Amino acid sequence: MTESSAPEESELAHRIGAASVRVRPWGSLRYAQYRLLAGSGFLGSTGMQMREVVNFWVVFQFTHDFLPLALLGSLRVLPLFALGLLGGLLADMVDRRKILLVGYGMSFVTTGALALLFVTGNLELWHIYATTLVSAIATVLDGPARTALIYGSVPRSHLMNALTLASSVRQGSILIGPSIGGLLISLSGIGAAYVVTTAMYVPALAAVLLLSDPRPAEARARPRFGRTELLEGIRWVVRTPVVVAFTTVDFTAMLFTSYKVLLPFYADKLGVGSAGFGFLTSAPAVGFLIGSGVLLAFGDVPRRGLAVTLGIVGYVAAVFVFALSPWFILSLAALAAAGGFDGVSAIIRRTTLQLLVPDDIRGRATSVVQVFTQGTSSVGLIGTGAAATVLGASGALLGGGVFALAVLAAVALRWRQMVTFRI
Repeated sequence: MTESSAPEESELAHRIGAASVRVRPWGSLRYAQYRLLAGSGFLGSTGMQMREVVNFWVVFQFTHDFLPLALLGSLRVLPLFALGLLGGLLADMVDRRKILLVGYGMSFVTTGALALLFVTGNLELWHIYATTLVSAIATVLDGPARTALIYGSVPRSHLMNALTLASSVRQGSILIGPSIGGLLISLSGIGAAYVVTTAMYVPALAAVLLLSDPRPAEARARPRFGRTELLEGIRWVVRTPVVVAFTTVDFTAMLFTSYKVLLPFYADKLGVGSAGFGFLTSAPAVGFLIGSGVLLAFGDVPRRGLAVTLGIVGYVAAVFVFALSPWFILSLAALAAAGGFDGVSAIIRRTTLQLLVPDDIRGRATSVVQVFTQGTSSVGLIGTGAAATVLGASGALLGGGVFALAVLAAVALRWRQMVTFRI
């Protein structure tokens, strides 16, 4: 691909519209549609995190084996590769609100089924696997629609703020959901935990019912549903240099520095036990929230290429510090910094994509990037784990980080927008 085949920067700037406006940290919450989206997203994501904790606990109680847990985790990822692009196509051709309704409805039904099966004493291992797969399919199919609806719920000047808040909401649910699920199991039992988790989806569904799809009906009335339409999002992404550059560096960094799979080893190395392991696991999410807060305070970042570049460099540097750290506190700080840099970079990349992409292919373009970024994180766990068996944990992270920086330099030389792109 050559840069001449892609949209020129002047064209992209025209597509983005007017210059960014100073937005207050909670500015997007002024808009009712966004409040409904954020509220339903928080409830749905918290419910999903609670269900995962309960499911993992039940599977371990059934089997006392780690292989079934690995299988349960893989079932959450497989639909992303198989159906990720289809979710984007649906978001462009169907009422996006209805897609969210179906997605939350599937999660409500499957979690409710688990609650009923457990309470009646009929729950078996395959029930958990089957419902996890169905829920994962629902999440993959409604993800692009949810992101696309954010774009239509606020003015363009508020998009960075809206996506930052949405990311903060998700990270908050990642911190809160597992804790609530674990407390419910210990205080009220597994059955009650399933019932409460099921109930989380009721207000989420109610909020989605109040939403509207801002696109005119003719924009959703596509006569064809074939391979050509499915591939339009890929074509747009590969013809837009700044999106290719951002996605490539993120893909590489996540593929070769997936430190999460190594956290049990580092917890043992640092002598902090299971409690310390929990803190290490939570530290990146805390950093992500801090990074989101910084973005909310700034309102917008005009020099986005430079910000993403520095974010990747900062992330890799933090991983280096973590890999070599002999102290628990320093390790926590390094992981929090990694989460913060990664969060800032990810939000800027997502906002840039949503500003640049035409609305008629928004869902498909979003799903293409989603498959690469989210899928890579999961595959990277395997790659980093395999590298650690050969090079050791620190060697795997250091080597992966060096490779990620080398790719970043190569991308910056190939696509100058990696550093120079601004809004």
